[in-house]
Amino acid sequence: MKQRISRKKDCTEDMKHLIERVLDEYKLFYYSMLEKDKKEIFASCNKIKFYSCVSEYFEWKENINRKAVESLKDTSHPLAELWQYYLTHEYIAASTWTDIDELLDCYSDRLCVDILPD
Repeated sequence: MKQRISRKKDCTEDMKHLIERVLDEYKLFYYSMLEKDKKEIFASCNKIKFYSCVSEYFEWKENINRKAVESLKDTSHPLAELWQYYLTHEYIAASTWTDIDELLDCYSDRLCVDILPD
């Protein structure tokens, strides 16, 4: 996994650390889901899909938006943070990389208005 991260083009240290945190958080989430009974797993299917799609995005996507990295770099649980944002914004989807780009744009725009220069 770390090889894939280090081979990403234009991957800053902040981005590497964020990707590692996302993938570690996903692993913990995955194994915690395996411990649940089938009713709990079924009830969590939307969260499972969200976590899977977003962690895959961070693992494989090249050129992740700099604002997204900046807005999430100090977050200890980026997937949980994005999940909460996703739940409160019904117009956002997270099934495709394009959807996740939009999710991250919306999330980072509300947090990074004054942080990054145009």
